[in-house]
Amino acid sequence: MTGKTARLIFWVGTLTSAAIFLWQTYDFHMQTPKFTHTDKLNEQVVAGKKVWHKYNCNDCHTILGFGGYYAPDMTKAFYRLGENNIASIVQHPDVMYKNSFRKMPQLGVSETETRQLVSFLRWVGEIENRKWPPQDEKFVEAYKLRESQPQKLDKVHLVLQACGGCHTFENQGRNVGGDLTTIANRITYDRQTLINYMINPQSVRPGVTMPPQDVSPQTAGIIADFLLSLKSNKEVSK
Repeated sequence: MTGKTARLIFWVGTLTSAAIFLWQTYDFHMQTPKFTHTDKLNEQVVAGKKVWHKYNCNDCHTILGFGGYYAPDMTKAFYRLGENNIASIVQHPDVMYKNSFRKMPQLGVSETETRQLVSFLRWVGEIENRKWPPQDEKFVEAYKLRESQPQKLDKVHLVLQACGGCHTFENQGRNVGGDLTTIANRITYDRQTLINYMINPQSVRPGVTMPPQDVSPQTAGIIADFLLSLKSNKEVSK
């Protein structure tokens, strides 16, 4: 190979690589508004991001691939937990995690800051990031379908999306509030009372730690039927 040929290969390779890099950079910036939904980036979301940094949430939690791995990934937490569960955990971690191996310090986050943080987590959860983290994708899918097209979800999938942030079923979900099968066999409420309990727990059991769930009466009814069916199956097996 002559020196002229080597220089030609070097310049062609360098300029081609640079052109590809510049094009990908340009395309990334052009696609950012679409994938991050910048039209939804309002003052509440920006304030929530400031809350996230104010309380150093990244020290324990990961979000969009950055942060610690001591506590759960929060990228899709809005879909996994829901607004009210997030709010309750942030404001009352000692109560929510009383019977859990997980521990979270009481940070003194105000009600206003909590709602701002939830807005931020909701915006982050809607970012198109190629279904990361993969373990939460089932929660995202079920959240989007459970109210509009619940018939497309099997009952277990729907129940785990709505309840799996705090409850387990067949070794799936998070064991903060107990296993659904165990809970089902302690239930003494009728179907309507169960629905009321999910939507507004304080109206049925004043002082209970469970927060109101972000579900419609229709979805609450499906969950109530599921829990009552578990109880029936257990009683039959006896």
